[in-house]
Amino acid sequence: MRRFLIALSGARPEVLERCPSEYGKFEGIGGAVLTTAVLAVVSMTFALNSALGVNVVLAVLAALVWGLMILSLDRWLVSTMKADAPRRWPLAVPRILMALLLGFVISTPLVLQIFRSEIDAQIVQIKQRRADAFTAQQQQGNVGKDVGQLRKEVAGLEKVISSGGDVPIDTEQDPNIKALTAERARQQKLADKHYGEWQCQLYGGPSCPKKGDGPLAQDSRRAYEKDKRRIDLINRQIEDRKRELDAGSEEAKQARLASAKEALPKAKELLAAGIKRQADLQATFDAENMATNGLLIRIQALNEVTGKDSSLGVTRLLLFLLFLLIECLPVTIKLMQRPGNYEKVLALAEKHEFRDARGTFAAQGAFASQGMGGSGTPASPAGRSQDLWRIWSRTGETGPQPVVTLPEDGSAHRGPTGTRAERLGDTLRETAGETDVYDSMEDQELRRMPDGRTMRVPRTGAERPGGVELLPDDD
Repeated sequence: MRRFLIALSGARPEVLERCPSEYGKFEGIGGAVLTTAVLAVVSMTFALNSALGVNVVLAVLAALVWGLMILSLDRWLVSTMKADAPRRWPLAVPRILMALLLGFVISTPLVLQIFRSEIDAQIVQIKQRRADAFTAQQQQGNVGKDVGQLRKEVAGLEKVISSGGDVPIDTEQDPNIKALTAERARQQKLADKHYGEWQCQLYGGPSCPKKGDGPLAQDSRRAYEKDKRRIDLINRQIEDRKRELDAGSEEAKQARLASAKEALPKAKELLAAGIKRQADLQATFDAENMATNGLLIRIQALNEVTGKDSSLGVTRLLLFLLFLLIECLPVTIKLMQRPGNYEKVLALAEKHEFRDARGTFAAQGAFASQGMGGSGTPASPAGRSQDLWRIWSRTGETGPQPVVTLPEDGSAHRGPTGTRAERLGDTLRETAGETDVYDSMEDQELRRMPDGRTMRVPRTGAERPGGVELLPDDD
């Protein structure tokens, strides 16, 4: 268990072994990371099962995956925060915000589960309010108005039939009057349109660039007058029908009775269709309303419950802060701890790793310098070692300079050809013998010998690594 907690804390076991006194600190950090992961699993299980209605087994499996994600994320948060960092608090602000966000997400389902009974009772009231609001909307909507009108019409027709025609039919419910009224409204719209065109052509307007009582104006006037005559005719027909319905003669009674019997079946059919439509809408709403039991309505119910009772509100706040604090424990503990021996040993280990890597790359560069280049040309040892030294050295630091030691005995100074010694710089080269002049035959034989020296372009100034540098123009 100790190794598991240390692994969760993000500490390096090989470094921590050198600091036995630091075990307790990192075990505590690992325990905090494990606690947040367990709470995340429990929270996600409650959220999936109670709010979304997921099966318990599937909810637990999904919650375990969620817990592993939170575990790895918290471990990353604590492992990337160094206790000995000079500006750890400003650098920790993004991590603190991330921990707070995770705390909000994880603590909310836990609080909802604690207030589950109060939330369920409040959800019933919320659903009832929604049902009442839907019913009122149905009555005030088009369907509700049509159904109400049809109910009045059916009741009036049944009253006329039951009285044998003595009771006059409601003129507003008479089919003939309703048809005439609709026709009058349509003719009135046409009359208004033609009148507007007539006035536009007489006095000018946006669509009438030329004003005056011309042919177009005359046509619009005649159309308007025709519409007016049609409206007057409809009004007379409506009045005649009303007088017919209100007449008290036996003939009028029979006419009212026959008209009522004729209109009643159609009115009942329309009323039944309207009622069925209302019932279908109500059933659809009730099904959706009863099935609504998700996370949003539970949060709404919790807000309403805690808003009505101040004690519940305080309790909710305290529980929320408690779970939020638990979720932020790993980051909080990491920020509060002071640098110890582990941080010092870790810094030394990192420096040692850097030196080892530096030496490894230097050795690889030296080995490669002894071989051939990718193009088949001999590699330049001094050039490659100098380039590698520049990569690993600070600015201004020069590389190691080759040292050439010459023996004190001048007679033993032998050059690369085995015939003469070579001194550094531009000093004069001495011969192997006592004289300064070679024999002509010997000099010719020496010049015929193959030169095994590596030739390269001379460098200037600081680019020369030092030591003996053979140039193409050397003898």
